[in-house]
Amino acid sequence: MSSLSIGIVIYCLTQWLQIPYGWAVFIVVIRTAFWACAVDIHKFDVYVDGRTLTGPTLIFTSQPASIDLGDVDPEFVSEWMGGFSVHDSTGSEVMAHYRYYLPEDRVILRGLIERLRQPRSTASVG
Repeated sequence: MSSLSIGIVIYCLTQWLQIPYGWAVFIVVIRTAFWACAVDIHKFDVYVDGRTLTGPTLIFTSQPASIDLGDVDPEFVSEWMGGFSVHDSTGSEVMAHYRYYLPEDRVILRGLIERLRQPRSTASVG
């Protein structure tokens, strides 16, 4: 998925903005190097402690948010394009992309999100 998005960015730079291919690739490499140096990867961490989910909000732009898992309504849990979003009744939100995590952690996160998406009578969290 990441390679596809890079290809789309390069295509857009070359076709729509008429930037030569070499320069388009250079721009993508510089952007990637900037993010690799500027982003604190610990802001991607997701923790489940008892009935509290703590993780990134709007990916990595702010401090982590904590959500009471007992206060999550299934309609406030969503998955789209390899990512997930969970909010509680206070408006706190945890959202991230599965690709940020190791494969075994993805399985655990997907299981948690699936349980949170079930109606309250059959969902068991914790």
